[in-house]
Amino acid sequence: FSDEHLVDLFNRYADLRNAMGLFKDAQPYAEKSESLVLGQGFQKGSPAWIYTQGRKNVSLVGQDRWSEALANFQAIDQEKARLQNKSNAGSQTHVRGFVLMKNGKFPEAVRVYRGTLNWHVNNFGPDHYFTAFVRGMYASALWRSGDLAGARQNFEQSMRNITSPDVLSGDVVEDAFRKKSKKFIFQSYLEMLAETAAQDAKDAATIFQLADYLNASSVQQALSDAAVRSGINVPGLSDIIRKEQDAKNEMASLIQYMTAQGTEEDKKRNPQVVEQMRVRLREIEDLRKGYKTQIQKGFPEYFQLIQPKSPTHTDIAQGLKSDELFVSILPMETQTYVWAIDASGAVNFHRWEMGEKQSHEIVDRIRKTLDVAGLGNKAPAFNYTDAHLLYKGLLGPLESSLTGKKHLIIATSGAMAKMPLGVLVRQPSTTNSPRDTAWLIKDMAVSHVPTASGWLSLKRFGKVPSSVQPLIAWGDPLFDGKAAQKMASATGSSTVRSVVQTRSAQSAGLEQSAEDSYLSYSRIPPLPETRDEVQELAKILGADPRTDLVLGAEATRVSVLKSSASGQLGKKQVVVFATHGLLAGDLPNLNQPALAMAASANPAESPLLTLEDVLSLKLNADWVVLSACNTAGADGRAEEALSGLARGFFFAGSRSLLVTHWSVESESAMQLTTNTFAAYKKNPTMRRADALRQAMLETMKSPQYAHPAYWAPYALVGEGGR
Repeated sequence: FSDEHLVDLFNRYADLRNAMGLFKDAQPYAEKSESLVLGQGFQKGSPAWIYTQGRKNVSLVGQDRWSEALANFQAIDQEKARLQNKSNAGSQTHVRGFVLMKNGKFPEAVRVYRGTLNWHVNNFGPDHYFTAFVRGMYASALWRSGDLAGARQNFEQSMRNITSPDVLSGDVVEDAFRKKSKKFIFQSYLEMLAETAAQDAKDAATIFQLADYLNASSVQQALSDAAVRSGINVPGLSDIIRKEQDAKNEMASLIQYMTAQGTEEDKKRNPQVVEQMRVRLREIEDLRKGYKTQIQKGFPEYFQLIQPKSPTHTDIAQGLKSDELFVSILPMETQTYVWAIDASGAVNFHRWEMGEKQSHEIVDRIRKTLDVAGLGNKAPAFNYTDAHLLYKGLLGPLESSLTGKKHLIIATSGAMAKMPLGVLVRQPSTTNSPRDTAWLIKDMAVSHVPTASGWLSLKRFGKVPSSVQPLIAWGDPLFDGKAAQKMASATGSSTVRSVVQTRSAQSAGLEQSAEDSYLSYSRIPPLPETRDEVQELAKILGADPRTDLVLGAEATRVSVLKSSASGQLGKKQVVVFATHGLLAGDLPNLNQPALAMAASANPAESPLLTLEDVLSLKLNADWVVLSACNTAGADGRAEEALSGLARGFFFAGSRSLLVTHWSVESESAMQLTTNTFAAYKKNPTMRRADALRQAMLETMKSPQYAHPAYWAPYALVGEGGR
């Protein structure tokens, strides 16, 4: 490689790392690029040098190294002035304004954003998503400068345009920096409104909707992309999607050119071409709005998936029973916002002075005393102190709303989605005895939902009559495809299996070959104990093990898709996937969450049931059980994977998911699942959340399973009613 090629390579690698949120990894590549550029004879202040600094600035901002980022911008300005470089290169207004605000230079940030807002209005129009994004940052700067009236006006217009039905999902790919900035906009608006929410019901209602929108947007891009791909096979929908995608791609090219023109020197600009592009851009936007209207009218459930509408507190109240309480929890940078809504429409709102970082620290400390089932007698005591601290901060101020309630429905994201909240402790523990502890689950059942809008959709779907056939389950999949080939050629049978004992590091290195990918997959730990679990479930629910259990080498992705295509899957009340959950990046080229199914004897067939596949399934299930999946693990990406898979299964036709938050001990796990479904089958009016609660209470009665590591790993996600 020549130095010029290396500069391009390092720049691209820094861009990729920044886009993925690996900001610390991006910085060395930006610095290597800078060193090579200077080594080629380019001066500081030249365009080539400035481009390397832009990548470094994004990296510093991503790491919250605000003072260093400010110093770097000042150095760029000084070097440009020294060379009399008058181009707009290096202005980086999105990044620069953010850095100025974080360094307390609010009037300067206002000037930066006012200029770029005018440019966006002139080039994209006042209501475009890009314009709305800049307007939100401008409003944030105005608020911090003390201009409350101007901030409110611009926040309202920004939010209207960002969340408008006219904004088609997928207009912009939100990289990690844009997500960080977007969250900052919402946080600024929330903080401003929270100051008046106690006195103004309208402001309280607005921040509830904003919270739901933020919860939804954490996985929306991946979900929308998968939905678009799966929708290509839907008659009637496919033509509209293809036209909309073609229009969007043309828009992206136009926007890229127009944006680049904004940073060129005057002599290099072509205003006539830019004006023609503006006209064409507006034509395409009108076309896309028409396509969106067709999708919305003809395929409303699909549209709700790709562009969920945040409900009001009144909408939520209408879906609640008198003994239910809906709680929305939104952790932000410096505070956590909590809403409680009951069937009367009453809203109880409060703020807890606990930010995201501290919330993650507390939850991680608690999880270290939960994911310990494999340690047996050596397991540490549960962290009662932090579990009570969380309860006191989140739900303590809602005690009056909790009185008389039997079912708690919780919508949250971030740290609070990394553990089942039934383990919260309502009263300080004096004995540290699990049996004597005031667990929240002792007083009420708990359901978890990714968003309020998703929960309302499930409530509507709940009116559809349930399926009559009891169960279909995939369990103990054989992950070694070569073993499957040997078995198929030697015996023609799938009842014998080879057990692979080692696990390879599940890291998605770009340098991995197809053979490396096979090795990674073949070494995924087997799950032989799940065979006993699904067989016991079949016995309890009255299913036929010969036709309703798909085990070992037969538990392939293809078998799932065939079951859906034949209509059999849609006839089952309970659908079980007793296998591992994988995250985007766990295997090479895996860009979406997936379930690990049996490797096929045909190496050309993918063994992964991806989110895209899930969206194409046809279900009418009360439950989908992701047993042994651990999709709700401690990693933040795992929480997003759970949210994506959950919404995918909900769209496919499931009312609820039963998922595990940590590695389970086999015997207690079997007790939990079998007791849950035995209770549910016995009482036709029992809520799903109550069935799980009853199983938890029964399991914790056993002295060996009194620790919540054994009775609390399962969480019900989705509609917890009947």
